[in-house]
Amino acid sequence: MLKKTVLSLLCCGLLAGTLGAFPAAAASKKKKKAKSEQPVSAPKKTSEYEKLFKEKHETADGMIRLHKVKGKLYFEFPVALLGRDMLLGSTVSEISDNGDAVIGSKPTDPLWIQFTRTGDKVQVRKLVRDNVTDAASPNIARSLASNNIGAIIKSYDIAAWSPDSCAVVFNATDLFLSDNKALTPFDPYGENLYYGRVTRSANYQSDKSFLGEIRAFGDNVVIRSHLSYTYTLKSGSKEIASDVPFTAVMTRSLVLLPETPYEPRFVDSRMSVFPTGKILFSEREQQAKLLCYANRWRVEPSDEAAYRRGELVRPKKPIVFYIDPDFPESWRKPIFEAVEQWNEPFERIGFKQAVEAREFPKDDPEFDPDNIKYSCIRYAPIGISNAMGPSWVDPRSGEIVNASVYVFHDIVKLVNNWRFIQTAQADKSVRSVKLPREVMDDALRYVVTHEVGHCLGFMHNMSASAVIPVDSLRSPSFTQKYGTTTSIMDYARFNYVAQPGDMERGVRMTPPRFGVYDYYAVKWLYTPVFDAASPEEVYKITSRWITEAAADPVLRYGKQQGAVLDPRSQTEDLGDDAVKASEYGIRNLRYILANLNDWVKDEDRDYSYRTDIYKGIVSQYIRYIGHVFANVGGIYLNEKHVGDPVDAYKSVPRERQRAAVLFLLGQLGDLDWMDDEGLMRNIQFMGSPKTYMQIAIIRAVVMSAVKVENSAQLSDDPYTVEACMKDIYDFVWKPTVQGKNPTEEQMMIQREYLLTVCKAAGLKYAGTGAVPKAFAGGPDEEIGFDPYAIAVPECLRGYQSMTDNLCYCGSEHVHSHAGADPGPVSGYNPPRILYVVKQSLEAENYANLLRVQRLLKSRVNSGSQKTRMHYALMLHNIEKTLK
Repeated sequence: MLKKTVLSLLCCGLLAGTLGAFPAAAASKKKKKAKSEQPVSAPKKTSEYEKLFKEKHETADGMIRLHKVKGKLYFEFPVALLGRDMLLGSTVSEISDNGDAVIGSKPTDPLWIQFTRTGDKVQVRKLVRDNVTDAASPNIARSLASNNIGAIIKSYDIAAWSPDSCAVVFNATDLFLSDNKALTPFDPYGENLYYGRVTRSANYQSDKSFLGEIRAFGDNVVIRSHLSYTYTLKSGSKEIASDVPFTAVMTRSLVLLPETPYEPRFVDSRMSVFPTGKILFSEREQQAKLLCYANRWRVEPSDEAAYRRGELVRPKKPIVFYIDPDFPESWRKPIFEAVEQWNEPFERIGFKQAVEAREFPKDDPEFDPDNIKYSCIRYAPIGISNAMGPSWVDPRSGEIVNASVYVFHDIVKLVNNWRFIQTAQADKSVRSVKLPREVMDDALRYVVTHEVGHCLGFMHNMSASAVIPVDSLRSPSFTQKYGTTTSIMDYARFNYVAQPGDMERGVRMTPPRFGVYDYYAVKWLYTPVFDAASPEEVYKITSRWITEAAADPVLRYGKQQGAVLDPRSQTEDLGDDAVKASEYGIRNLRYILANLNDWVKDEDRDYSYRTDIYKGIVSQYIRYIGHVFANVGGIYLNEKHVGDPVDAYKSVPRERQRAAVLFLLGQLGDLDWMDDEGLMRNIQFMGSPKTYMQIAIIRAVVMSAVKVENSAQLSDDPYTVEACMKDIYDFVWKPTVQGKNPTEEQMMIQREYLLTVCKAAGLKYAGTGAVPKAFAGGPDEEIGFDPYAIAVPECLRGYQSMTDNLCYCGSEHVHSHAGADPGPVSGYNPPRILYVVKQSLEAENYANLLRVQRLLKSRVNSGSQKTRMHYALMLHNIEKTLK
């Protein structure tokens, strides 16, 4: 062993010595040869990704990596997000004219989109998935998947892959920098369009448009687009502005929706909750059915066990509204209070601090009020007397993901006008041009609370005030407890029933903080239902809640109507008896107008305030008689399900309809107060409001037989067409029948009666009626032939369009589908009268015309000379008409 070891060492040493004996030159040659024999590596190839982004450029890292290169926007879009549901919203951040849109507003609804990939292209798909199925219908689910693919609205070439191959890169510039109508900066309700009376045509200026700031976060990205246009405005065929330059900075937010949608809560037409409509196709059903998801925030208890024990708990995620710091300082306190007071009804269902009002954060780098992730209450410095409370939802579930309130500056003008015209007779503190600070604060709080209600998912409930007895509105104890309505989501306003001296007795002038119905609505929409296995099971429970409440009229939901069919669901009304409430209201208008000069003359040197209040008084009067007129031929409507102890429909009682007709006729001779000569000599309010209203009332009442007919066919004890026509005839021709000389007013009413009866009989009257057509500034149809409404004078139409409604809260339209059964939610659509055959009333009106002819023939030679000439002219016109 030792010998082998020594031998091995000697061999190693010999080898070492031999290697060390090679000359240095030989070793060098060998190294060079070895080097030359190694393969030469090719130059490193530049990837397409590196080519795109080789130059320094702006980037933003987040859900999607954004690259802004030489005015172009590239998306580095993760493959993992392909096919995920997103919302693309557009908000106005800056604008050259806020008459076209206001800062913070979202002129269009967000787009529901997905990004998909096919080969070397990426598509942007707009989704409209209104057709749904249930878990028990897998075959239908497969069919719907292929019948409801997203429509491609953009397609992009893949320009590169990210270095790790986890994302595709494409040029998405034109999604944010183009004339995209679905993301337009123009508000369809903007002031420059005069509430729809003006149309706009716009031309996009690509050479003056460019991209601005880009930002990216964990679940959303934000891109600002500077968009320029020129536009032209037309009123009918008349051009009123041409090639007006316009620029808007739009914030486009791309927000990732949750992978698993919030479990929907089904809603039906008996609840005042905004719906997201779907059409259900199911093996369990034998027809397609309309299914509606309730629009609501995700409000879940942070501690379910404590909540079940009845303890107040915070929600996992509160509903947060950020308050614009640009509001006038004096407005901020009532606005914060308006948001936070919504915690009162939430506390009743077990949640504390469910709704929060916060300042705009100054130290949060992610906060952007124009990002649809954040719900804000924004100030708009524009002379619009209004406020709005729209919201946007996850279309898969109805979950509200964003809601905003826009408060326009002249909302203070509107509430000043309301408070003065509706309560100055009783509240001495408002008898001035400026309301006291505490009164204005309370009015602002009420307005914003109403708008926040829309943001929480609640529609208008127009029947809320109609359940209150009129006399209760003069009761101190009642009004202190309940205010003027059972829901602040009504258009109930202030206490115009209260009389002088009532406030000193303790009668309240304002709506409540919340009404009984508001607490009920919050309970229905937001109370968790833990032990139900599916939305269908939840609906069985929540539907039963409505049925159990249906017997209580206070908990009835009354839809907002276009043409008013149900007089209990009107805007701006108070109390359960329109005649009685309007008598009180008109008495107060007379009192206010008689004292207006004395109350404000020292503050209103140029008469501008008095002019506005005078217009408001006339407008308010039209509302009062409109409330009464809705009872003529009215039909009470209820959304009825099996088990609900209500009638689906019922005619307004005969006595109430007749009382309404007689009230309106009585107004014709009691309008002298409206033409206040002392005031009219000093303001720009030309003409005679009194005369105009007399014409409008008589035309509407004579034509009301059209309404009465529908109601009469549905009643066991009807106010018939014949009875209605007789009441009108007896009133109009009473002085003639009695052989008395008619007054000037009575003559005018008789001439107008003839014009209206001839029109209703299908005849062209040879005379002019009360006044020439030019009186109204247009054809006869413009001043009172709508059988469902009292005409608004031309001079007040613009005024009323700005003051009639408190707010615009977004579309209340529910998806409709040809052939789909409306089912239990038909109440979201306008009411329709089916299978009621309308009889022609031409013969009845013709008979009335002949009756008047006979009467005039018997009286043409009696009375004063003026009376005889009046009768002779009418008789001549009748005979000429009948030829």
